[in-house]
Amino acid sequence: MPILLAWLINGAEAGTLTVSKSIGIAGLMIGIIVIMVIGGVGGAYFGSKASVNFATDLRRDVYSKIQKFSFSNIDKFSTGSLVTRMTNDVTQLQNFVNMLLRMALRSPGMMIGGIIMAISLKPSLSVVLAVTMPMMIIVIGVLIKIGFPRFNIMQGKIDKLNSTVRENVTNVRVVKSFVREDYEIDKFKKDNSDLKDAGMRAVKVVIWMGPVMNIFIYATVIAVVWFGSGIVLTGGMKIGDLSAFITYTTQILSSLMMITMLLMIASRAMASGKRICEVLDEKIDLTDDNAELKDKKVEKGDIEFRNVNFRYYKNNHEKVLDNINIKIESGTTVGIIGSTGC
Repeated sequence: MPILLAWLINGAEAGTLTVSKSIGIAGLMIGIIVIMVIGGVGGAYFGSKASVNFATDLRRDVYSKIQKFSFSNIDKFSTGSLVTRMTNDVTQLQNFVNMLLRMALRSPGMMIGGIIMAISLKPSLSVVLAVTMPMMIIVIGVLIKIGFPRFNIMQGKIDKLNSTVRENVTNVRVVKSFVREDYEIDKFKKDNSDLKDAGMRAVKVVIWMGPVMNIFIYATVIAVVWFGSGIVLTGGMKIGDLSAFITYTTQILSSLMMITMLLMIASRAMASGKRICEVLDEKIDLTDDNAELKDKKVEKGDIEFRNVNFRYYKNNHEKVLDNINIKIESGTTVGIIGSTGC
């Protein structure tokens, strides 16, 4: 497209471009634009469809794994954290896959193609890109390095807020019985404020990304115009070629900016992916794989405890229940009565 634009400008400047040639080039440009629109819409549609299906399958696998967890496994993560990992973390990975499918080949391809065409137009003017692009890449690396741990912390704050809300909603009767509404409100405010602070620290990195990239883009275009105008005045380059070179420069830096945004989303997705892998890789400490009567079905639902002891955590010295013996016949109802909130 920039080459066709250069032909139009150079031909008009030299007075050698006929009306029929102008119409032909314009028609070709319109045809290329239509193909690009169709390709863009198709890529967005299929990328979104694939990412949604990926998230569906991943969420199903995580849920299936959680169903096999023992109480000890669930306590290790907390219910609120598991809910966050199945919803928010999976959504972050879905967004990353969507962006990956749409930009992983397109952006590098546009950047490499733009670099080749820019060098072929004027190698001496391409030195500007050789100076600005490494500086831009270094800044991108610094921002990503700063952003990754902040996104990880933010996901942990979401876990804590979800746990607080779930605990309060589940035990709302107990909260009201002990008149603990003010305490729970203050607790929620603190967790909510912590999430806001963590989110702002993470978002600030993303906020800086746009302005920094635009500064590099505009500074590079200004440098190209500055040095390119001198070359044009000395007759070493045509105006149309300079216009095409500026277009290629903008295309190269815009592609690099899209890659940057993809890497920033990837840094957040990596934090979410790590949390999901922790669930999928968790070793279940209580299974029926080695049970002696694995295929036997329950025909009579009697429940019997013999000398049962219980503690909440393995390292606790105190037992919550000590030497409990009880038998509950099938079909009977047993009420376990204790103080409110015990």
